[in-house]
Amino acid sequence: LDFSKIEAGKLDMEQTDFRFDDVLGSLSTVVSQKAHDKGLELLFHTPPMLHQHLIGDPLRLGQVLVNLINNAIKFTEQGQITVETLQVEQIGGRVKLEFTVSDTGIGMNEEQQSRLFQAFTQADGSTTRKYGGTGLGLTISKRLVEMMGGTIWVESTLGQGSTFHFTAWLGLSEERPSRRFILPTALNGLRALVVDDNAAARDILSEALEAAMLRVTAVASGREALAEVEAADREDPYQIVFMDWKMTGMDGIETTERLKYSSALKTIPRIVMVTAFGREEVRVRAEAAGIDGFLVKPISNSLLLDTLVALFTPGNGEAQAAVRLHPETPVVRLEGIWVLLAEDNEVNQQIAVELLESAGARVAVADNGRQAVERLLASLDQEPFDLVLMDLQMPNMDGFEATRLIRADVRFKDLPIIAMTAHALQGDREQCLAAGMNDYICKPVMPPVLAEMLEKWLPREPDKCRRMADAPGLDTKEDAQATPSLLAVWDQAGMRERLMGDEELIQVVAEGFLSDLPEQIEALQGYLEAEDVAGTERQAHTIKGAAANVGGERLRVVAYTIEKAARVGDLRAAGELMAELVAQFDQLKALMNNRDR
Repeated sequence: LDFSKIEAGKLDMEQTDFRFDDVLGSLSTVVSQKAHDKGLELLFHTPPMLHQHLIGDPLRLGQVLVNLINNAIKFTEQGQITVETLQVEQIGGRVKLEFTVSDTGIGMNEEQQSRLFQAFTQADGSTTRKYGGTGLGLTISKRLVEMMGGTIWVESTLGQGSTFHFTAWLGLSEERPSRRFILPTALNGLRALVVDDNAAARDILSEALEAAMLRVTAVASGREALAEVEAADREDPYQIVFMDWKMTGMDGIETTERLKYSSALKTIPRIVMVTAFGREEVRVRAEAAGIDGFLVKPISNSLLLDTLVALFTPGNGEAQAAVRLHPETPVVRLEGIWVLLAEDNEVNQQIAVELLESAGARVAVADNGRQAVERLLASLDQEPFDLVLMDLQMPNMDGFEATRLIRADVRFKDLPIIAMTAHALQGDREQCLAAGMNDYICKPVMPPVLAEMLEKWLPREPDKCRRMADAPGLDTKEDAQATPSLLAVWDQAGMRERLMGDEELIQVVAEGFLSDLPEQIEALQGYLEAEDVAGTERQAHTIKGAAANVGGERLRVVAYTIEKAARVGDLRAAGELMAELVAQFDQLKALMNNRDR
């Protein structure tokens, strides 16, 4: 049917906003089972800096990719299929992407390749008899690619496999600017081990983790993994291991069991099982072995980062949540912004409040729609709210009714109201808009999604939603994390919250920190003088973590900047920051010593 429409010139290409990782997710759903059934590994390789929010026809783009992947699976008996995406050109608000689908299948000779994109033609008659199909899919793919302003071609060697390439021009979404989500600040420098006997899979996963600022080592077997974790445990232990399941020799489950129940390890890392086979029995075995997470290949970058954030969140006592976006993109700060959160679930309240306050906003919480309406009305005589985050399902009055009441008051006609819903059904957006809401986001709320939504709808007055790029004291060439002037010397409330208000524990931790840190700083100076790059990075990371535990925000940032400099071998830059590190510690020490006076 598509071929008939194309031939008749009646097939239109849509121009709609879409997220590229969503296309990959749909691809995985459609084709991964077929690859699994043949024992093939399917891999997605997407550079972390690739633009995510694009304008084009995601359905037609997906059709071309599905056709090429299905063909690769059909003509491959063993090995792997790799789907790679690269940006090759950008002109104004448009980008040219190149997509590559490679297989380790039967391949083709030059004559077969020359006939490949002709309608109703396959490589030869024996191919049709053995594998089935008409060959029409490649012809449709060629026409669709041309309609996207691109070209398609193939490179192949008989008996060694084929690589199909195609290009497409796509727009960049202005409403949802592309951003790269970086992990919560306390996780920068997290040490990760990738274990996989497939070299391509190892490299792809390692690249994605390194782009997220993790320190990554990769090994090819379970035995190598055991040796690596045990060797690192003495000085610089791993915090997380990504373990492939199906490996030759010792498989991932046996390796996991040995690590989890090792009496020789002081630090047992989190372990995420990574497998191309999502069968239930694999999950059951993996969970019995004590895994902390489960990922099924092919893995998108966003899914990988979501997994890391889920494993290392404030609820696990491991990290301080924060919204951090790529430093090349100005970071939205929310100083002066007054947000009303209507949410009945205490956990969801805590998460949303933490995300908003970490960006500088002030937040008021309403437990239901009725309270939200009352808070808004009361605010008119005091300080009006700038934005409302509205849960849909709440007791007493739900989000829909509350929004209708709010919109009935002309004074709130321009107030942005963003729905938060646990559902992602087709009619949800229309129902929200009909009630008077401006937009909606799905729960659980992810930091990058929330950040984009806030930037889209918040007021633009200079004294309201400020960009950190315009804030005093910030060099925009530096990482947004490295901005001590915008941070508190001591976040006493944050420390108290992390230690659950236990005054005795707070006293013990504070005294231990103040007693121990001079030695830590002295050790860092020693590593610098010895020109020990690894020692400098490790020691700066230790100081950063200690500062984060007590809420020493400025000290943490300076330590993190030293750590980053050491990571790239720039000890001169690291050394130049030592005076600032000592000064920030002295300020923090003075505040902590006077906390009860």
